[in-house]
Amino acid sequence: MIEVVTVAHVAFAAAWFGHKLLIPRDVRVSVREQESGRTLVGRMRRAQGLGLVSGLLTLGTGVWLVTLTTGFAKAPVTIYIALATVIGMFLVGLLAARPAWNRIKAAIDAGDTPGAVGGVTSFNRAMNLESLLWILALTMMII
Repeated sequence: MIEVVTVAHVAFAAAWFGHKLLIPRDVRVSVREQESGRTLVGRMRRAQGLGLVSGLLTLGTGVWLVTLTTGFAKAPVTIYIALATVIGMFLVGLLAARPAWNRIKAAIDAGDTPGAVGGVTSFNRAMNLESLLWILALTMMII
């Protein structure tokens, strides 16, 4: 059972991180033209769904792995750091990336290309912070 949960955990984590790799560039390029901005909205809706589901499944299988192995009482401190980092990723997404994306989307919906372009920097900063936190969580898993 541990092997199955481990494989699932790694697969969900790969999907969670992997789906974000091209999003900052896609947003930066797509908002420059009104038509590509409109198609971006659909891609981002799918990406948000994938990110939320894969993130929650990563968190859930991670907790499950701890309960199958050491239990939380005997888990190494790196597990707690990784757990806090993952929670931090959710918070960055909720409090920074999502509001920034909503501003970009509102500008796209209003046909305000300069407004959409202006929102890219804050969105990409949030995405980059999530990626750095993901790297920290991964590092904690392997040391």
